Amino acid sequence: MVTGSFPSHFDGSVPFGSKEGLRAYFGRNVLNGLVGGIDGYLSGQRHGPRSLGPAMLGGFMWLDDQELLDRISAFPASCVVITKQQRGKYQQARLDKLKLLAEQGPGFPAGALPELSGMYFRENGQAPVVGPGTHLPSPRVPTLRTIGYRKDGKDLVPILHTKMVLLGELWWHDEDPLGGAADVIGFRPVRLWLGSANGTTSSRSNLEFGLWLDDPTLLREAKRFLAEVIRHSEGLDPDGSHFEPELTEPHYDDDAFAEYLGQRFRDEGESLC
Repeated sequence: MVTGSFPSHFDGSVPFGSKEGLRAYFGRNVLNGLVGGIDGYLSGQRHGPRSLGPAMLGGFMWLDDQELLDRISAFPASCVVITKQQRGKYQQARLDKLKLLAEQGPGFPAGALPELSGMYFRENGQAPVVGPGTHLPSPRVPTLRTIGYRKDGKDLVPILHTKMVLLGELWWHDEDPLGGAADVIGFRPVRLWLGSANGTTSSRSNLEFGLWLDDPTLLREAKRFLAEVIRHSEGLDPDGSHFEPELTEPHYDDDAFAEYLGQRFRDEGESLC
C-alpha cells in the first residue's frame, strides 16, 4: 500500500527531435508516457504490402501494470522478458496475474530475429535431434518469458534490470538473400523506450524518467540486445533456479546423415549403370 505521495512539482514532459512522438517524461506516472507512446505508434502506423503488422520486444525487471499488459497483448507479435521470480506465496500470486498472457498472448516468430535463427526449444530438457528428412518449424516464442537466476535466501543473484520497449514492424519477403524462392520474415525496429520505471502499477507513484528515441544505431543495438535476452530466456515460472535457456541449437545425427548420403551415392551409381 502506498502511504504517501510526491507533489506534482516534479512532473513534466518535453518533446525533442523533429519527429512527432519523441518525448521525454519526468516525475510521477511516467508509465503514462510509455502507454501513450504505444497507443500513438499503433494508431499512426501505415503498413506496406509486405507488412505482417506491428510488433513489440521488451525487457523489464518486473511487470504487472494492467494497462501495459493490455498493450502488449494488442500487438500481432510481442515478446517481453522479465527477471526470474522467487518461489513463495507472494511471488506466486504475482505470477498468476501474468499466466494468461504468457499462455494466450500472440508470441513472437523466432525466424524474424537473426540471433534466433536455427534455435529450437529443448524437448524434455534435451536439444532436438535432426536427421535426414527432419522438419523443425521455426518456433514462436511466447509473449512473456523470464531470464536469469531465482533468488534463494539472502544471496544476491544477477538480474535483468532493463526497462526497455522496442516497437517495430514485421515484414516478409519471398526471396532469400541469394535470390532463391523462400519465405523470409524480419523485424524492423522503429521506436525505442528507455527509462527507469518498471512496468508496474507501483512505479506510477515513484519519481521516474522515460523517453522515446528513434536513433538508428540505438534501434539496431536494442534489437540485438533484446534478441539475445530472448535467446537466453525461459518460461514464465521454470522449475530450475539456475540460468538454463530453453532455446538451443539442434543436435545433428551425423551417422544418419552419413548413411543417407551413402545411399544416395549408391543409388546414383546404380542409375548410371
